[in-house]
Amino acid sequence: MKIIIKHDIPGRLRLRITGLRNNRTLAKEIEACLKHLPILTIDPRINSGSLVLEYIAEPDTRQQLLDHLEEFNTVVPIPMDSVEMLLDANACDLVCSRCQPDRKEPPPLTRQIIGVIALSGYVVWVLVRRVILKKPVAEGPLSPTSAVALLGAYPLLTHAWKDLRSGRHKSLFPFLAATCFVAIFLGQALTALEVIWILRVGMLLEDYVARRSHRAIREILELTEKNTFILVDGMEVEIPVDQVQAGSTVVCHTGEKIAVDGVIIQGEAMVDESPVTGRAELENRRSGDQVYAGTIVCQGVLFIRAEKVGDETYLCRILHLVEYSLRNQAPAEKRADLLANRLMKLGTVAVAGTFLLTLSPTRAFTILLVLACPCATVLAASTAVSAALANAARNHVLIKGGYYLEQIAEADCFCFDKTGTLTLETPIVMDIFTRTPSQQPEKVLALAAGAEKHTQHPMARAIVAAAEERGIDIPRHAECHFTIGRGVSARIDNTDVLVGNDKWMRDHQININYFKQRAKEQLDHGYSLIYVARNGKMQGLISIANPVRPNTGPVLDWLRANGVKEMHLVTGDTERMARAVAEQFHFDSWQAELLPEEKSNYVKQLQKTHDKIVMVGDGVNDALALANARVGIAMGAGGAEVAIEAADIALADSALVRLVKLRQLSQHALNTIEQNHQMAMWTNLGGAILGASGFMTPLMAGALHIVHTLGIVLNSSRLLNWEPPGLPGEEEETE
Repeated sequence: MKIIIKHDIPGRLRLRITGLRNNRTLAKEIEACLKHLPILTIDPRINSGSLVLEYIAEPDTRQQLLDHLEEFNTVVPIPMDSVEMLLDANACDLVCSRCQPDRKEPPPLTRQIIGVIALSGYVVWVLVRRVILKKPVAEGPLSPTSAVALLGAYPLLTHAWKDLRSGRHKSLFPFLAATCFVAIFLGQALTALEVIWILRVGMLLEDYVARRSHRAIREILELTEKNTFILVDGMEVEIPVDQVQAGSTVVCHTGEKIAVDGVIIQGEAMVDESPVTGRAELENRRSGDQVYAGTIVCQGVLFIRAEKVGDETYLCRILHLVEYSLRNQAPAEKRADLLANRLMKLGTVAVAGTFLLTLSPTRAFTILLVLACPCATVLAASTAVSAALANAARNHVLIKGGYYLEQIAEADCFCFDKTGTLTLETPIVMDIFTRTPSQQPEKVLALAAGAEKHTQHPMARAIVAAAEERGIDIPRHAECHFTIGRGVSARIDNTDVLVGNDKWMRDHQININYFKQRAKEQLDHGYSLIYVARNGKMQGLISIANPVRPNTGPVLDWLRANGVKEMHLVTGDTERMARAVAEQFHFDSWQAELLPEEKSNYVKQLQKTHDKIVMVGDGVNDALALANARVGIAMGAGGAEVAIEAADIALADSALVRLVKLRQLSQHALNTIEQNHQMAMWTNLGGAILGASGFMTPLMAGALHIVHTLGIVLNSSRLLNWEPPGLPGEEEETE
């Protein structure tokens, strides 16, 4: 078979394997070949012929995986008639619907609930008969109780059969199935029934937590209405959303959800973008602006050229990412599986030892029930991780797997991009200085805005926006000429107006020495300068900057106090800008004017001295660094898609305080997992001691499982609605 690397970042490989497409047998053989390696997930996608491997990014792990696949390839040749045509490089990815065309919602819990209710009814009847009526209950192999136990054990037997077929002979379900059969054979049908009932209740609760997690995510990322309007020959026609094609003109009126990702070609409206950005304030969107599926038109009408529809929309792809992450086991979950396996082995030894020492089958069987049914141990991590991922999504933090949830709690080094991460994306006017005290700053701003009215440069738009916010009547220009990298000249009210940088002023012999000292002060703060002149004379100086995000200082201080040892600033901005921010927030080091490869290389250098590095960024030039860090965090749904795809965690908005809440959630989830493990360990240990000493019957052993299994699931479910405290005195961040 031919193995082609399609996507390769630390911790994740996507391979195209000829012969894997529609070949379930080969997929199982590959999983069996790789399952003993340090891999987090093995995800063969037979619909596209792809294999996605998530692994712990140790130095030799990647090559070890590829070597094992090559060895497997030489041992198991693939027939030529199995070789399928290769798809193009972009045909398959983590969230591509074409790889999962048959993806369906899981069946409802109705059948499981009915089964648990039926078993519960029989258990209640047994208790009434034995405790209240003082009558015996038949427990032999051919008794009604044995028949009910076997019927109730159907899901357990199904899981056990699947594990045996896949070669997992020492897994939990085959062992539990064997234990129940032994109990029935020994005339302990009630004990078997109790174990089965506990297991069914535990499986139902785990399914409920997982489904609630999915439902919480779907509620947050609810995409569109079922129908929308498109423009056909000048008429608005209502069609189902899934029939909208890229390039169509979608019309959205007040109160309607936008069904596509696209660009506004006509109209203006106030749009609620909180499903994407998390911001409570409405955004004014007009012609040329980008809009996203799932956002709501609150006032106005928009005509939108559809660019991405269906599963290609941003929110839909993020939804699939989160659904995938709920299947991605964290190291804590892997450790729970290993612990459960070891517990079963220990249980076998303890059962044999107890029987040899006491010669009591009842005591030995009691210990078997206590230690050989590690339901709670297995559920300890999986339920906590699923609940934490759903909690994060509810708070607009999308985590691509439990592995990254765990890593963020222990990270000791953070690297930050500057523009768009620590500072806002949109520049604003910081201050206005006039040539003489008698001049009004508003008049200087009006001149500049009049000249820049039709210029699309970000600084020009900042000047115009500042004038509009202050209610200034912006004068119209008769003519306007723009020079790239210099400035603009305009004719306003029969006067010549120049607006631009110092070079632009010198080109026109304008003396700017009056602002020399003021300009130096503003440059030291990292601001950009715009000079304004009229009829050859200086009128004023405007300083413009991308302001620092609210709570930046408190967030960085909190991270330091929480155990982050070093913080580094890596940016493509100028040294002057980088130095101003680095000195303001006391970064341990800073690097400026970096290209994407240089950012990535800097992160790699830090990895030689730091085990767990977090990179926080938002732009295209951050994607490589995000991919090479132990954990990459992408800021803002409005950021570059390539950065969000390369990152391990995506913040749906750009509020830095979410970093604090993310780390708090991660640490709380690990604490919950530790609590669950402690609960499972001590109850199992206590039960074993009581069973060996004769103070616990098999029926009581089953009751013990009820207590700690329910306790662990309930303890984990608290994470669903847990609210991270955030920063003391935290203020709401707005842009």
